[in-house]
Amino acid sequence: MLDALRKGAGGWVAQLFIALLVVSFAVWGVSGFFTGFYSDTVATVGKTDVSARDFAREYDLAKRRLGQQIGQAVTDQQAQLFGIPAQVLGRLVTEAALSDEANTLGLGVSGDMLAKQIKDDPSFQGPTGAFDRNSFIQVINNAGMTEDQFVSQLQKSYVRQQLASALVGEVEVPDSYMRAYHDYTNEERDIGYLVLTPEMAGTIPDPTETELTTFFNEHKSDWRAPEFRSVNVVRMIPADIANVDDISDDEARKVYDSQLESRFTAPEKRQVGQIVFKDMAEATEAASALADGKTFDELVADRGLKPGDVDLGLITRDKILDPKVAEAAFSLDANSVSGIVEGQFGPVIVRVTTIEPAVVQSFDEVKGTIKKELAEAHAAQEIADQFDVIEDARAGGATLSEVAANYGLDLVNYSAIDGTGKDGDGNEIKDLPGGRALVSEVFQSDVGLENNAIPVEGGYVWFEVTAVSAERDRELPEVREKVIAAFKKAQVDEKLTKLAADLRDRLAQGDAIDTVAADAGVEPRTAAAVKRTTEANDKLTTAAIQQAFGGPKGYAAVAEGADESKIVLVVEGITVPPYFSGAPDMAETEQRLSNDIANDFLQQYVAQLQQKLGIAVNQVTLQQLIGGAGSG
Repeated sequence: MLDALRKGAGGWVAQLFIALLVVSFAVWGVSGFFTGFYSDTVATVGKTDVSARDFAREYDLAKRRLGQQIGQAVTDQQAQLFGIPAQVLGRLVTEAALSDEANTLGLGVSGDMLAKQIKDDPSFQGPTGAFDRNSFIQVINNAGMTEDQFVSQLQKSYVRQQLASALVGEVEVPDSYMRAYHDYTNEERDIGYLVLTPEMAGTIPDPTETELTTFFNEHKSDWRAPEFRSVNVVRMIPADIANVDDISDDEARKVYDSQLESRFTAPEKRQVGQIVFKDMAEATEAASALADGKTFDELVADRGLKPGDVDLGLITRDKILDPKVAEAAFSLDANSVSGIVEGQFGPVIVRVTTIEPAVVQSFDEVKGTIKKELAEAHAAQEIADQFDVIEDARAGGATLSEVAANYGLDLVNYSAIDGTGKDGDGNEIKDLPGGRALVSEVFQSDVGLENNAIPVEGGYVWFEVTAVSAERDRELPEVREKVIAAFKKAQVDEKLTKLAADLRDRLAQGDAIDTVAADAGVEPRTAAAVKRTTEANDKLTTAAIQQAFGGPKGYAAVAEGADESKIVLVVEGITVPPYFSGAPDMAETEQRLSNDIANDFLQQYVAQLQQKLGIAVNQVTLQQLIGGAGSG
C-alpha cells in the first residue's frame, strides 16, 4: 500500500502540508491557553504535543530560508512581520492533528517498510542510483536533527500520508468549473497597439543645480548605501577536489551496465491509435470493413469520433496500460493496423503510424559523465572524513587562513558584500560560494565570531566576517551622474505617460488606430489570437497582455513596454473557442484542478479535526522562542 502512496506523494500529497499553512491561529480559539510558566511544549493537539525543540528547529530553518530568498538575515521582529511564527506553528499543529488522528485510527509503518521507504527515496541516493549514506547524513545535518529524530519524523510523515490519501481519492471536477476555466484560459483577443519609445520625448536638458538638488533630496533613499561586510571564505566541495583520473574504466563500466536500461537508453516510441468497441460483434464488423479496403481514419469518422479521441500519442510501451494492446502496438510495422485485440476494456483495433527506435548511449559517450559523478562521490566521502578533522582544528584555535593552508584549500576575501549578495559597486557577485545561504549567514554573524560550516553542493563553506560598514545616506557628489541620469529618465517617463494617455483616450472614443498612429508618427501594430498565457516579447510585454483583457471590445489601455517604452492598445476582437466536455487536451488541467480541490477538502478536514481535538498553545514558551516581541 505504501508503495502506491509513495508514487502519489510526488504530486499533491507531497505538497499537502505546505498547502495547509493557511490553517492558522483563527481556529485555535476552541481551547484555552497555558499561561505564566515555561515548559518544553509549545502546543498540544488532542493527546499529541508540539515540542519546543521541534518548533525552535523549524522556526530557525524558516528564518534561514526567508533570509536566502530576500538576501539578508531575518531578525525575530522581521520574522513576525512576515508571519513566520504563525506559519511554522500552523504547520506543526496541522501535523500534530493528523498524527493524533492517525494514532487513534491505529495507523502505522513497520520498521521494515520504513527502511525500504528510506532506501528507495531519491533524496538519499548517490550517483549510482543506490542508497548513499553520505547523502542521507547530509540531509539530516541540513535539517538540524539527529539521525534518530530524522527517522522518527519520516515515520510520522509516512503515517500522515496514509491518512491524507485515504481521505481524498480521485476528485471529480464539476463540468461547469471546467467550462469556466476553459473559457478563461482559452479566450483570444485581437489587439492593435502603438509602441511609444523614449526618443519620442525629445531631448531632455541637464537639470539645473536647484532641480538636481531638489530631485536628489526627494529620492535620497534611492541612493542610500547599504550595510557592507568584508568576509573571508573557504570552500570544500566535491567538484573542487574530485579527480576523474582516479576512476578506472572498469569502475565506470559497472555503473554503466547497472543503469543501461534506466538511464542510458531512450526506449522505443510509437504513434499509437486505438478504437475500443462495445462488443466482439461490433469489432468483427469493423475488422471486416478494414479488410474490404476501408481505412482506419474512415472507420474513426464512421463512428463519430475525432482523431484526438483515438490517438494515444507518441508513447513508450510502458505507458500503455493494457498489456495486450501494448503487445499489439509494439508488434506492428509502421503505418499498419492490427487485428482484433481482446483488451481489458473491450475489443480493440490498434494502428501504428510512426516508429522512433530506441536510442542507446554508448559507454564512450557517457564515460566522462560517469567518471565525474563517481569522482565527486569519492570526494564527498573524503569531505565527510575531513570535516570533523577541520572542525577539531578550528575548535583548537586554528584560523581560517591556517585551515586553508593546511588542507590545500583556497581562501578568498570579498571586501564588500551587501545583504543581497552585491559588491560595493552594486554588481552581483558571480560564483559566490554558498550563494544566498552564505550571504544570509554572513549578515547573522559579526567580526570575531566563529561560525558554523554551511552545507553546500555536497560539501561545506567556512567563513569569517572581517569588517562591517554601517548603512548610510550617500551625498550628492558621490552619485551625481547617477542622479542626473535618473532625473532625465523621470522626465522622459512623464512626457511619455502624458502622450500615451492622450492617444488612449482617442482610441477609447473610437478613433481608428491607423489615424492615431499617423498623427503620433508611429507604426501601428497588431497581435492576433492573444491569450492570457501568450508569451511576452520585446514589443508586446506581459503588462500589455494583461491590460488587453481589462475590458470589452473597443477597450483601450496603456501599459509599460520594454526598454522604458509605453504601449497604447485597443481591443479589436474577442473569440472564445467552443468547450467540449472530456476533451483530451483538458485532461492534465482537470487532474491539476482535481488536486487543488482535494487540497481544499483536506484543509477543511484539518480545521474540523483541530476543533474536535482541541488545541492549547503555551504562549509563554512561544514568546520566548520567537524573541518575545509582539503577539505571535
